[in-house]
Amino acid sequence: MSRICKVKDILIGEGIPKVCVPVISDNHQAIITDLIRLKDLEIDLIELRIDYFKDLLNHQKLNELFKMIASLEIKQALILTYRSVKEGGLGNLSYEEYINLYSLALESGAFDIYDVELSSGTNTIITLNNMIHESNCKVIMSNHDFTRTPSLDTMLEKIKQMDSLEADIIKLAVMPEDYKDVLLVLEMTLRANEIHDKPIVTMSMSNLGTATRILGEQFGSAITFGKDHDASALGQIDVRSLNMMLKIIHENN
Repeated sequence: MSRICKVKDILIGEGIPKVCVPVISDNHQAIITDLIRLKDLEIDLIELRIDYFKDLLNHQKLNELFKMIASLEIKQALILTYRSVKEGGLGNLSYEEYINLYSLALESGAFDIYDVELSSGTNTIITLNNMIHESNCKVIMSNHDFTRTPSLDTMLEKIKQMDSLEADIIKLAVMPEDYKDVLLVLEMTLRANEIHDKPIVTMSMSNLGTATRILGEQFGSAITFGKDHDASALGQIDVRSLNMMLKIIHENN
């Protein structure tokens, strides 16, 4: 099994960590404006945080948005992420509404990767994974802890669960209380890469965890999230500074 996940011309899991910028605008025009601006940045992926969209239950407006995004023909890989409240987002959809949201997006062909939350439960995950893979798209399975950094064994077990649930890319984000927690995340990332043959994305959030956002090439985190204007999580670095730091580290690796 390959550690690399290819999306468009982007090889996730090889070389410099791939840079992703989230879009957190709440209306059609602002989202499109953001995407057009980001198209010209030196980044690899764009994540649309659809849980911020204020018309999340309006199928007509969702269809219009997704079709417009598809028409932009963005060169970067596009991630669609619905982040629930329990995972640190704004989303409060029912099971049926969550499935319907991703069904609409898949029909539009606008997105390349879909975020699926581990906390959704096995039945939801299986349903979503089948839909996404049948559409020849990729699953980035994610788990977030905004309160603490769990033990090394607990974090590795979460990654094992996501691997077993047929994630194409595995993402784990936790909150540090001190720099020992940050070191624990870096150690966990190294260990996880020894065990699993899929791209792994890890981060220690907040300003304490900044190192985890720039040391992915050394420790094995395949994607790092930066910001253009607005951050979707604590500790995200301006994408221009992030690119510069990643290149300096790569050239001196």
